[in-house]
Amino acid sequence: MDIGWKVVSAGAGILSGIVANKLVDVVWRAILRRDHPNAEDVTEPLRDAIVFSIVSASVGAVVNQLVMRRTAQWYGVERVMAEVKKDHSEPSHLKQASEYVA
Repeated sequence: MDIGWKVVSAGAGILSGIVANKLVDVVWRAILRRDHPNAEDVTEPLRDAIVFSIVSASVGAVVNQLVMRRTAQWYGVERVMAEVKKDHSEPSHLKQASEYVA
């Protein structure tokens, strides 16, 4: 377990969320000339709330991918991929059992 990568990736995830929210707010105001729909205000048109949700989620996913990929390059892709492969590999007792099944 690479504690350094866990800390760095958590920080990158938080940063990407902040950047994505700010980006959506600025673009929403620039295009529509008003603030984004308030989640607690049920008088807002449903269409606006749905469009804002879709745009916000899409921008958030794209920004997250870009930031995480850049962070992995900075941190060292080889170390990150080794950690991911280690975390997602089969336990050794399952590997041994699968040899007999085939």
